[in-house]
Amino acid sequence: MTGSKVLVVIIWILTGAVSNKWEIKMPQHIDAISGFCVQIPCRFEIPDSFKGSLNKSVEAMWRKSDISGLTVFSSKTEVSSRIKGRVIGNITSKNCTTVFHNFPDGFNDTYFFRLHGPEPLLYTFQQGVNIKVHKDLSPPTLTPYAKILEVHEGTKVTLTCSTVLPCPSQQPLMQWSPLLAEQLTPSLQVDESGQTLLVSSQMFNATPINDQLKVSCSLLYNSHVAKRLVETTTTLRVLYAPRNTIARLSPSGPVTEGIVLTLSCHSEANPAVQRYEWYKDVGPGNLMLKDQGQNLTVKASGNAQGLYVCKAYNNHGTDQSMAVAVELKSCQCSIEPYIMCGLLTFLLILITAVDLVKYKSLLKRLKVEVMREPMTYATLQKSNDSSVYNIIQASASRMEADYENRNCGKH
Repeated sequence: MTGSKVLVVIIWILTGAVSNKWEIKMPQHIDAISGFCVQIPCRFEIPDSFKGSLNKSVEAMWRKSDISGLTVFSSKTEVSSRIKGRVIGNITSKNCTTVFHNFPDGFNDTYFFRLHGPEPLLYTFQQGVNIKVHKDLSPPTLTPYAKILEVHEGTKVTLTCSTVLPCPSQQPLMQWSPLLAEQLTPSLQVDESGQTLLVSSQMFNATPINDQLKVSCSLLYNSHVAKRLVETTTTLRVLYAPRNTIARLSPSGPVTEGIVLTLSCHSEANPAVQRYEWYKDVGPGNLMLKDQGQNLTVKASGNAQGLYVCKAYNNHGTDQSMAVAVELKSCQCSIEPYIMCGLLTFLLILITAVDLVKYKSLLKRLKVEVMREPMTYATLQKSNDSSVYNIIQASASRMEADYENRNCGKH
């Protein structure tokens, strides 16, 4: 070991071993609750020349307002109007930690610790602790804290709830609401000043489901009077890019040319969508910007028909909708004329068939008459049956017309 290192070690040993100062370590400020106990964490150092007088006979005292003020507590003797309590530290080990029971309201003041032992150990330390008494309980502290706590989607958030315990022996019940995911059981910790803290944390991944969720940490105290509850609440605001973007067409489906169509776009985002853009699909992987805005108006035509998509933007990203189609009706005619034509054709065929049956029946009757008696014009005139003559005349006329129609068809 080099000489310089040896010197450093010797100085360190001497510094720790020899003390020529009166020093005390305790919090500068403590918040107390009226009716609850108060614990003052306390440790001290005295010059070496006084250590021989530091024994169990030393009386620990607390004075109020200043170093020569009213003694309100003594570990050995009864003090009028004193605060009830006890020293839980070991004075011979230079631990002066003290607990005051049922600390009364109206005792806001600075308190100084005094060692009252056999002479020459009679000393009041210059540094005091200021105790402020509250009628109401102090709410716990949330870290990080904001009335509205902004977090990004997917971020792993750790919320920590803590409170300084004025008296660790009266520990409140700490609870989270709601329980989001992993939670650390409340535990006791000691800060630099020696005060005891009750601490709990919970961790979760921020999702849009957590947006506008109120998260609170509460403390439930059981006093000799009644249960008392205090809590601290923060509201989560989860920031995320547009999602669930939907494009709608009104009226939907194939439309007649010239109809005015409205395309509308809707998307979920936080903060809200800052810009909408409409695109038309002009080929594989190619989109042509048509306009900006949440709504797009188009007039149905051959040029307008096709696929349209909308895009939504905010500071955290973008999202695109599924395509919607603008279509024109392929046929403008009605089927009613075809139905009428079919009915008329059917009736015409039916009439023709009836006439044909009548015609064949007439031919059979004529053959029968001819076989019975040769028919002449004179015979027909003698006959009283004028219907036969009329039928022959009509048949002859029809046959003549049919013959002319056939000749016309050949030409």
